[in-house]
This record gives sequence, C-alpha cells and structure tokens, in this order.
Amino acid sequence: MAGITLVVLAATSATAATRVAPACAWHGVPSHARVSAFPVRRPCPPAVAALGARRARPMLAESCTPVVPARPHGGLAALLRVVQGAFYALWLGLCSRVAKGIEEIRKSSRPAKIFLVRHGQSRGNVDETLYSVIADHDMELTELGREQARCAGRFLRAITGDGPVHCFHSPYRRASQTLAEIIGDFDPAKVATREEVLLREQEFGNFQDVELIRRSKAERRRYGRFWYRFQNGESGADVHNRAADFLSTLFRQMDLSSKRAPHYIILAHGLFIRLLCMRYLGWQVAQFEQVWNPRNCETWVLERRPDGRYHLTAAYYPVEGPDGSLEMIESPLHYGPDRSLTIPQGMRRPRSAPTSLAVPDAL
Repeated sequence: MAGITLVVLAATSATAATRVAPACAWHGVPSHARVSAFPVRRPCPPAVAALGARRARPMLAESCTPVVPARPHGGLAALLRVVQGAFYALWLGLCSRVAKGIEEIRKSSRPAKIFLVRHGQSRGNVDETLYSVIADHDMELTELGREQARCAGRFLRAITGDGPVHCFHSPYRRASQTLAEIIGDFDPAKVATREEVLLREQEFGNFQDVELIRRSKAERRRYGRFWYRFQNGESGADVHNRAADFLSTLFRQMDLSSKRAPHYIILAHGLFIRLLCMRYLGWQVAQFEQVWNPRNCETWVLERRPDGRYHLTAAYYPVEGPDGSLEMIESPLHYGPDRSLTIPQGMRRPRSAPTSLAVPDAL
C-alpha cells in the first residue's frame, strides 16, 4: 500500500513540475522576478528534487527568487571610474589630433593665390548719363576696356602657368566680357568658370536719373559710403552681407576635392572687392572708408600663408608701355583721404584667428 502511495505521489509531483516549468522558464518568469538579463537559479526545494522530476526541463520554481549580483566594492568602483576617465581622455585626444591633421590637409590644399579683378573700362565709366537709358547690368566694355582685360589675362596667364584655374564672375555684361578676354589665352580644358549673382555691382536703382544720382553721391560723401542707401537700391552694408555669403560659397568650393585648383580668379566690381576684403580681413567701417576702389582691371592678390590664411600682398594695374601697348605694373593699394598712403600692413592680414568658414576661417 505504501508503494502504491509513493508511486501516485511521484506521478502527481512530476505532473506538478511539468505544469510549473512553463511558468519558471525565462519567457514565463513573472515580471517582478525579471531582475537581470540572465536569471540566476537557486536550488529547487528538496521535496521537488526528491520526488524525481528529472525529465522536466531546467526551471525556476515560482517560489525561487533571482539573486541580484552584488555591486562592486567601493574601491573597485572608484578604480573603474578612473580607468574609464583615462580611456575617454585618450580617445578625445586622439580624435582631436586626427581632426587637426584633417584641417591642416584641407588648408594646404586650398589655392595658393586668389586674384580679385575689377572689370575693364565700361561705357558707363566714360559717360555716366548712359545709365539713364541702359540698364546697369547691360553696360558693355569699351575697346580700351577689352584691351585692359587682355593685358590682365596675359599677366595672370604668366603667373598661373598651365595649371587649372577656377573663376567666379559677376553676371553683369561688362564683367562677363572682361572674363572672356582674360581667359582667351588659357587652355579651355584647364579653366572652370561659374557665374555668381552675389558678385554683382551695388544696386543704384533701375534706370538712373542723372541728377538724382549726382545729388545722392554728394550726399553719400557726407553720410558715409558704407551706410548710405540709394533710392530703390542698396547700401554698402547690404553689399557687405552679400560678400559674407559669397565667402561661404567660395570656401565650400575650394574644399571640395573635385574643385581644387592652385589659383582662383574672382571677377567683380570695385566696391564689392573692397567689401570682400573688409569682411575677410576684419576692417572696421572707418578703415573701409579710407580704402579706395581698385581701378578698371586692377588686380589685388590674396596669397596663402603657412597658417592657411590669406594676406593681401600686392596690386597690379594696366598702364601704357613705351611701345604703346598695355602692361601690368605693381601699384600701391591706395589709402587715406587723398590716396597718398598705402593700406597699412596690419590691415593686410586677418585680424582674428581662423574659425571653422560656415564663417570662413580665412579667405
């Protein structure tokens, strides 16, 4: 009788263990028991083991509670934090050195020289009354203006050699015609050109009334060239903002591997060239007011220094030579109220340290 009772009890216990198993398996562990990702089993009650539930898969009894791992000793935790901090510092140092190396490579791959060229003599430069019947953007070059552009082209070709050249130019007709004459002697396969609206002349307001413009220019001398806004036109401050936008565009292109070239030519207008230098070199408004516009086809040279920044190093202007032809000669960068001075050396280099150029770190 006792044997029969033992068999029945064993069978009953096995059945109970089988029913408990799904609840004790990992997917069935109650939510309050899921303390860690890998549940820790404790020995099942002796009654279950003694009854021989050997065929049941590994399980946790409902009454078995997971063992929560003890936290590291205080001293060990502090050591781990020190090791983690040291590793983090080493990682940051490595990343900083890599970033600095990439920055140096990027700067060294920028063009060695950037030429800022004003357009040649236009019909409007000879007769200002033409602006009342011809739109400013449609004003063409004179024959002298074309010859000035060809002279500048020979000068630039001698400097750039056979290497690739990238050019930005104003969409105004006189600027486009000047660029066409300049690159006439270049290898077309080595020259890339891009029209850039940001390089346009200061806007004086549609067809210009001659008397109104004359009064406005006289008033501008009293008010300040940088701040004065022409009727239906722009102020110098507006053009300055365009120059800042263009610098961002210029540096993005220079840093593209497919757009790299040892020389860049920027063909624009006199006021824009001054304001471009003001923005990059960090001139104050009072200093800008003392700098004179470049003359027709005058070329200002920005040269890259070892630190990756550009300095305004020289200016060249076409003059008539002994044989009657034009030739480029070095010209002073005129400064002061009567043009008797030259731009000080401190104004020819960037005032602030380079930054990363969505604000240009140095044209």
